Amino acid sequence: MGLITYLQDAIYWNLIYESRYQLIVSGLWITLLLTFASFFFGTLFGMLFCMAKGSKNRVLRGLCNIFTGLLVKLPPLMLLMIFAYLILAGTGLSSVVIAIITFTLKCSAHLAEMFRSAVDSVERGEIEAARTLGYSKWQAFFNVVFPQAVHQVMPLYKTQFVLTMQDTSVVSLLAIQDMTRAVTIITSRTMDPIIALVITSVIYLLLGFAANRMLGAADRSRHFKNTELM
Repeated sequence: MGLITYLQDAIYWNLIYESRYQLIVSGLWITLLLTFASFFFGTLFGMLFCMAKGSKNRVLRGLCNIFTGLLVKLPPLMLLMIFAYLILAGTGLSSVVIAIITFTLKCSAHLAEMFRSAVDSVERGEIEAARTLGYSKWQAFFNVVFPQAVHQVMPLYKTQFVLTMQDTSVVSLLAIQDMTRAVTIITSRTMDPIIALVITSVIYLLLGFAANRMLGAADRSRHFKNTELM
């Protein structure tokens, strides 16, 4: 009975009193916004960086390797501080926009490495065979290289989504009220972090699980359609 009473009181003071659950709901919205926006734009920029890494221009290739290398090696918190207090300081951009730019570049650097490795793993002979069949350079890429690269990179791609979501947990540095900051605010008022921490942890786990399932389903659907065409 003591445990039940404690849980009832904890739920009331952490979630119901003063409608504190709304802090977690609004924090969830910010977390989703940061994660999906950063991952979407990170994918686009990751493709561009991947192309630059495979460029025949040595200067472009070298600059891209240096840039993505720095982004990969710097911790997300340090990178956020650099963009917020140095690079984008005084631009008038909101904290949310600065965070999206930071995590977009961080995500794109990791994805560029993954995409490049996946593309390079395709046998050169398959590309040459496609060219001998009359495929142009781009046709050979999209019909031979791209499908194999996507299939190979998908497990790491799904993992990167979860990592991007985890990176967003440091945005409280800029006073952005994501789920992590919501837990901090609730805990500071109740001095009992258990319920808020458990709920937020479960939400993070469910988001990662749902994202993996959706991306996995999309990959299986694409593979099934390719099989039908063959």
